Amino acid sequence: MAPAALAIALVSLAINGVLLHRLSRPERTLAPALDRVAERLRNSDAAIKYTVRIPAGTPVSFDIPIDQRYVINLRTSLPINTDVRVPFNTPFGNRVVTIPVHASVPLRQDIPVHLVDTFHLRTQTGAEYVVPLEIKLKDLPMDALRHALAP
Repeated sequence: MAPAALAIALVSLAINGVLLHRLSRPERTLAPALDRVAERLRNSDAAIKYTVRIPAGTPVSFDIPIDQRYVINLRTSLPINTDVRVPFNTPFGNRVVTIPVHASVPLRQDIPVHLVDTFHLRTQTGAEYVVPLEIKLKDLPMDALRHALAP
């Protein structure tokens, strides 16, 4: 009976040793299960929904780079309504003649404009903003999903 009890005790110690060895590195045991869970989540339509509230008076500071090309189509006419004083010499002396000028000069021009600048916006919110966010799990990289599921 004593040898059987000793054998059972040794087997029990061996099994405990194997369990302790596995528990010392749980990630090896959990990694395949976590990979399966992550893969199932990626293949599903699951999403993380969250609402961000930005209270009134929150400082806002960001830069908006602008690099745009425009073409301004100038199609107009420039009205001229003036009097021109023209001096000339006559046998009776110098005289000035006033000549009225009434005309309309058509302007037809395409003006290219290239706007490159950075606008610095520094202000604060005037009202509370509620921003709903929805992140589809299938859009996340697999490493990020594994990291989120890891203990």
